[in-house]
Amino acid sequence: MAYKIYVDGIVQGVGFRPFVYNLATSLGLNGYVQNRSSGVVIYLECDRKWLEIFLSDLKNKAPKNSKVMSISVQETEDIGVNCFEIVHSEKDVGITLIPSDIAMCKDCGRELFDPSDRRYLYPFINCTNCGPRYSIIKRIPYDRINTTMSTFIMCNSCKEEYNDQNNRRFHAQPNCCPACGPNVWLGEMKGLDAIRKAAFLIDSGEILAIKGLGGYHLVCDATNEATIIKLRKCKNRYFKPFAVMVEDFESIRGYVDEAFERDFDSIEAPIIIFDLKQKILPDVISPINGRVGFMKAYTPLHRILFYYLNTKFIVATSANKKDEPIVIDEITAEKKLASFTNFFLHHNRPIHNRVDDSVFTILEKKLYPIRVSRGFAPLPMLLPFECNSSVFGSGAGLKNHISLTKGKYVIHSQFIGDLDNTESVDFYVETYKKLVDLYSIEVNVVVTDLHPDYYSSIFGEGVAQEKGAYFYKLQHHKAHFYSIMLESGRLDNTIGVIFDGLGVGEDGSIWGGEIFYMKGDIVRRFHLAYFRQIGGDMAAKEPYRMLLGYLIQLNSKFIYKVAELFNVEHELNLMEKMLKLGINSPYTSSMGRFFEAVGALLAGLKNNEFEGHAAIVLESMVGSGNLKTYNYSINDNIIDISQILEEIVADFFAGLDKSEIALRFHYTISKIILDCCSIIRAEIGLNDVMFSGGVFQNLILISMSKELLENNHFNVYTHRLLPPNDANISVGQAFYGVMKMVNF
Repeated sequence: MAYKIYVDGIVQGVGFRPFVYNLATSLGLNGYVQNRSSGVVIYLECDRKWLEIFLSDLKNKAPKNSKVMSISVQETEDIGVNCFEIVHSEKDVGITLIPSDIAMCKDCGRELFDPSDRRYLYPFINCTNCGPRYSIIKRIPYDRINTTMSTFIMCNSCKEEYNDQNNRRFHAQPNCCPACGPNVWLGEMKGLDAIRKAAFLIDSGEILAIKGLGGYHLVCDATNEATIIKLRKCKNRYFKPFAVMVEDFESIRGYVDEAFERDFDSIEAPIIIFDLKQKILPDVISPINGRVGFMKAYTPLHRILFYYLNTKFIVATSANKKDEPIVIDEITAEKKLASFTNFFLHHNRPIHNRVDDSVFTILEKKLYPIRVSRGFAPLPMLLPFECNSSVFGSGAGLKNHISLTKGKYVIHSQFIGDLDNTESVDFYVETYKKLVDLYSIEVNVVVTDLHPDYYSSIFGEGVAQEKGAYFYKLQHHKAHFYSIMLESGRLDNTIGVIFDGLGVGEDGSIWGGEIFYMKGDIVRRFHLAYFRQIGGDMAAKEPYRMLLGYLIQLNSKFIYKVAELFNVEHELNLMEKMLKLGINSPYTSSMGRFFEAVGALLAGLKNNEFEGHAAIVLESMVGSGNLKTYNYSINDNIIDISQILEEIVADFFAGLDKSEIALRFHYTISKIILDCCSIIRAEIGLNDVMFSGGVFQNLILISMSKELLENNHFNVYTHRLLPPNDANISVGQAFYGVMKMVNF
């Protein structure tokens, strides 16, 4: 008897074929294993008993970096083979899930520092269990010829390892060594001399640009305050926290929550934002709240660097100009980063797909995503049903990712960023083209945001016209709702609390403080009362504008005192005229703008250096004390926040402790969420509540709201795979497109 076994999931680039080969030969089975565009195909000649044994081991002993989504078996014709082998890859229809880049494994780490090993201190050591994957893949199937390693011809020793079924590097596509692989240089210095020089420069207080796995980092000593201040001036980034790289978890043991050691040392090796138990770094690392994002040295190059460094902590921040994508090649690096540094540690392994570091914070003793990229991208998500149409979700204008569907998967791209400059737009187009090509996707449905001026909307509509595809526009906050529904698996009969900064609404105003429910269709049940957003988008960059705009529209007695606080008394007359005439002052229901207005008041923060800056400062101010609410009202579908703001300003000028005001404000918003959800439950009997939108990066708000809801017998769902911010918009769009086609 003979069988063909079709394995679907992340089964290429993770040592899956060598695993199958060793499994089959250990059982004495004949046949072959083959990579195809649709996954992995295994052919076996055996009776049913041995097939069942093989399938059991296939499911339960698969490589730890693989992810088997499905296995199907088909009886086939016996072709009479007398051994088991790995055969050449083939293209066919279907989808192969691409493995993400994997942090250096412990075995490679031991070899790296073993003087007797031929890869001793070699910065590109890797095996089937670790190393570059997505960053070097050009096309599928995942074979060396289809990666940026194709120009490096394996030496005889590496070939022997590659062909030895008992070797850890059996069919490891990026396999290489000092004799045949990539190398590093810094100026005229090469190899270890270059890395030693880089370490010396860092310890001497210099800033370096270092080419890593998915792009360049700007690196300096994280204990050197003067150098960090210099880097902040160069990047024009005075408040946003810097990420810190350490050699391993031992470097921060005792300073952070040790329950997250396993996550820190995971194959994804994300940045994890910790509350420190004691101060170990200068305040300029994280000026806002003192919380520090740490990541381990996840590549051999970084590990060797630490081997020669004196400092245990280095800043490792994306090498780019403000809001531009991370730099990935040597020529661009020296051109773009010349204002930051004269020192470049380059290497000659080309990066095909640029990938930023992933960032997580901690919510309820679990990781909570803020940015999902290296180690996770491209992120596959299972659809609740297979769809014959391929949908392109073009994403939002900020924190952009794109999403594409094929068969039963949504593929979520790496982080692209804010689409407000030419370089980011070019990266967006590059990512779309590469993913479409990589997965052999023929787009026939496009879903964009309602915002007509987002580049993502313009590009998406262009794709729809070019392809003759079905074209839909989905309201921004509904896209948030669809994304959390897909992630949680709750597709109907649920409440969606969607709070963020902005999104064009279906009535032409700017939404952002929305409470929907889904019962067959999405209904916008509640929203914050509309106020004019004075200065339009400038209110997001200068939150004092939103604060004064609220107060002017409320005819508050505190207008002049607040203007005086920000030294903008001279602007009041113009502001009043703009509001009265509606000039560059769209109506908004934004919860994000409300948080920023309150944050601006309490912190005296006139300008946002980055999105949500004032809101993050506000969160950091929250203290402990009695939980009281400010006054508010809910009338029909309107949440009136007028009294909240008036009472906050009164408390501020009365000298009430800012931490108490911040606490009371957060609790008030949580109470509003509970009240609105309780009304919906009383009306239509829904108990499931979902949070999405950038405001839900606020851990205090989530925790307070979740506790109130659960104490009142609601089930609460938060993001765990996708960030709550606009990174999830494209997934919501793609899922909406699938739903439209399934119900077409």
